Amino acid sequence: MRDATVGDGTRAVDRFIDDHSIETVELAVVDVMGAIRGKRIPAQVFRRTAEFALSSGVFCLDYGLDVLPPAGGYSWESGYPDVFLVPDPTTLRLVPWRPGTALVFCDVVDREGLPVPLDPRLVLRRAQDRVRQAGFEPDVGLETEFYLLDRETLRPRHGRNPIYSLHDDSYLWPVIRDVQSALHAVGVVVEASGAEYGAGQVEINLRYSAPLAAADDLVFFRYAVKQVAASHGYLATFMAKPWAESSGSGLHVHQSLRDRRTGRNAFWDEETGGLSEQGRSYLGGLVHHVAETCHVAVPTPNGYKRSVGYSFAPTHVTWGFDHRSVAVRALVHGDAGTRLEHRVATADANPHLLVATQLLAGLAGLEDHREPPPESTADVYAGGDAEPLPRTVAEAVTLLDRSKFARSALGDELTRLLCLLGQAEQAAADAEVTGWERRRYLESV
Repeated sequence: MRDATVGDGTRAVDRFIDDHSIETVELAVVDVMGAIRGKRIPAQVFRRTAEFALSSGVFCLDYGLDVLPPAGGYSWESGYPDVFLVPDPTTLRLVPWRPGTALVFCDVVDREGLPVPLDPRLVLRRAQDRVRQAGFEPDVGLETEFYLLDRETLRPRHGRNPIYSLHDDSYLWPVIRDVQSALHAVGVVVEASGAEYGAGQVEINLRYSAPLAAADDLVFFRYAVKQVAASHGYLATFMAKPWAESSGSGLHVHQSLRDRRTGRNAFWDEETGGLSEQGRSYLGGLVHHVAETCHVAVPTPNGYKRSVGYSFAPTHVTWGFDHRSVAVRALVHGDAGTRLEHRVATADANPHLLVATQLLAGLAGLEDHREPPPESTADVYAGGDAEPLPRTVAEAVTLLDRSKFARSALGDELTRLLCLLGQAEQAAADAEVTGWERRRYLESV
């Protein structure tokens, strides 16, 4: 049991509510975009109720909160009937910035009590179980970047690039400190934080854990960052590329497997001091499926503006040892530190779907004994033979829609919904007349 969280059982839940004088419980569900949604319930109602109704339309929203075409059996014809939130008591935790409040992540079932296929937590739980059934215990560490902006100007309050500076971003420390304190209060371990490559940009690294817990914690982390930032007068954004001239924000997935019999890191070869055969096969699976799952990692048109040359964001299907420009970075640091880092995703990606596709791509590589392509040891932005990653949502959606692997990993209904969501976002972007267009053409033509 982690600090400020509870284990299974009604007694533990009741004790948690009593010990922390909880008045309100936030029921959290993760939507297809990776946003946190749900309801607030009085603690006394929460104690005596097993499940809570919510419209199935929660899974059918686009980024503008318009309702998408029918998905997963939910439509205007059916009236978007209720689905039901079933609290997962192992995730119950305080909401430190809101006194007397707790939050619990929920599983989602239909009226017959069957899991809803569009639930991202269900998709990740099944992927996690498949890896365990194969004899491994997966560990996942997530690190993400975000911007802290002035609420009035929607720009950073200072213009200097603060990369790694302990001075230039000190004005943001009160926000970062309170975020770290909030996470510490619920047992989410922060390993490091620091200034990133854009003015007002911050990166915070969370300690590795089991995949479902890691994804839940990242969603809670984003919630905490936005709430705490607002209390300090800032707007926090996980938008992938807020400005063309500034660094984009990514979401890097560090992953490794431990052999469930021995407890050893399956990616580490003690005899050679390098990546094991199992590690290479898992790497081969990640690289093989990286392009066809790119839409899961980069879900918006804006995200593809992050992946440009000499940006530390990958542009091609590449991998390398401790190489920061590739799609998958291999880190070999003994039993405790050997891992693979997927670097394609943007900060606005759904962490549950992202991690699920990562685990299953790696597992497919293990099952197929897939050898990765030659490693990248040179400037990957200078060209070469490597396949380019998708450059637009339209390209990524086409690959995802055709992918047998994606449909196996995510299910047909969810894959179709993700494609609909991508098409809707691309259509909205194509219809927009931007300020750049007016500046460029209004007087010149």
